[in-house]
Amino acid sequence: MSKILISYRREDSVDVTGWIDDRLVQQFGREAVFMDVDSIPFGVDFRKYLDQQVAKCDVFLAVIGPDWDGSKYNEGKSRLDDPHDFVRIEIESALKRQVPVVPVLVRGAKTPVVDRLPTSLQELSYRNGLEVRSGRDFHGDMDRLIRFLEQSISVFEKQGIQKNGRTKDPFVQTPVDMVRVTNGSFLYGDQNIPVVIDHDYWIDQYPVTNQKYGEFVLAGGYEDQQCWSIEGWQWKMKENIIAPDPISWDDTKWNKLNQPIVGVSYHEAEAYAKWIGKRLPSEQEWEKAARGEDGRQYPWGEEFDLNKCNSKESGIGHTTPVVRYPNGVSPYGCHDMAGNVWEWCASRHDKQKNDSRVIRGGSWGSNLENLRAPKRDWNFTDVRGDSLGFRLAQDIDE
Repeated sequence: MSKILISYRREDSVDVTGWIDDRLVQQFGREAVFMDVDSIPFGVDFRKYLDQQVAKCDVFLAVIGPDWDGSKYNEGKSRLDDPHDFVRIEIESALKRQVPVVPVLVRGAKTPVVDRLPTSLQELSYRNGLEVRSGRDFHGDMDRLIRFLEQSISVFEKQGIQKNGRTKDPFVQTPVDMVRVTNGSFLYGDQNIPVVIDHDYWIDQYPVTNQKYGEFVLAGGYEDQQCWSIEGWQWKMKENIIAPDPISWDDTKWNKLNQPIVGVSYHEAEAYAKWIGKRLPSEQEWEKAARGEDGRQYPWGEEFDLNKCNSKESGIGHTTPVVRYPNGVSPYGCHDMAGNVWEWCASRHDKQKNDSRVIRGGSWGSNLENLRAPKRDWNFTDVRGDSLGFRLAQDIDE
């Protein structure tokens, strides 16, 4: 059966990891959960055995406590500097095999800083993490982790489900840096109107970054007419648009690789989406991913918190890296759905006109009112600006 592999460092988090293992076993069954060190048979080559287990798993949980990357061995070096370290071997294998890796942060630990990790592990710093606290918060946090697993890694049932007379694989591979939003009802808009989305879909964890958009530019996306809509290509030719807005390319305040792309019109966002094989979300899809099903005002809850987003109240004055606010994620694990950049949606603002589209989420220059998840705004499809970006959705083929 498909497996959830739990990686941890014994001296850092063995007790918390044991509790996590117990809850996951209750939910998915013992055969579906592999807790690394305690599950290794005596007398085997642990390097090969760990690699084999990672190859079998469908999701990899990296339990990270305060001493996870700082545990010292001889000569005062971090244990992660040792290529034979258990934890390093497991995570290297998972990243190499493109297994979804989820940092599980315990005892107040933070996502590891990229500069403190060996090169082979640095991608871990950009993976969305979930906090699991001890005490009375433990079960609530574990419920969130379990929902994340069920939604993002597509755990339909412990033993698989029947559909159209066939047994279905209980795990569906999650696209890189996307999360699954499940079908069903949610509370939409300021009036909290029940709306049903009748399909599951993937949505980006982060707004599209300069790095990712740059791949489109370097691949000749601005010269490839097949990527563009008729209206988009006509606009591009009329305005002699041959590259992104220089603000996101030349200005060091905006152009870091992990900052969101800004200065893109709806036409450009749509062209990038077609090039990469995705699409812009509808505003209903965007809102459900941002606020979940309970009608909350912000991705993290009811009350505004300037420490969980980049807004006017933050006083930063420009975009920030898309991984900067791990405590501000939505119920589905999406970052920056409040603040940083307004995000284009596929929905028209005026159904009678084709030149306006809904934008959602607020930006670095927006106040707390405009950062609310149900807040709607709009712009013309040809507008570019330093507060406009986007994230993408993708249909699920099952």
